[in-house]
Amino acid sequence: MTTAKPIATADEVFAINKNIRWIGLVTEKGEVLLNQMRPGVQSHSPASFDEETLSLGPLTLLGVAERYSKYLHGVEMLTVWYGLIAEVYSWLGSQVIDISVETGHDEALAEIRAWLKQKKATLPRK
Repeated sequence: MTTAKPIATADEVFAINKNIRWIGLVTEKGEVLLNQMRPGVQSHSPASFDEETLSLGPLTLLGVAERYSKYLHGVEMLTVWYGLIAEVYSWLGSQVIDISVETGHDEALAEIRAWLKQKKATLPRK
């Protein structure tokens, strides 16, 4: 059990754009702090699967991407497009945030990116 507090709330993330469907937040050790669908939105996968995947997936994907950091000046965020959603992964202080959006909503992705930059500027570096 972790005593870490989420760096962002679901309400804060859902306020970024109405097309954000889900938010996940984990510690750098993979402890799930937040796993929440937007109220009224049906998930494409079971919550138990989301939680299980959240504890390992974002850390693994960002870890692989960060191998190029010394050549490419770090990883700002990673976006993966699936058939039904686009998912954004990013370090947020010492935690990793995972946000999903319906595909075809590029404005939501741009707003998430802007929010992440602004939010990161207020946090201590990892």
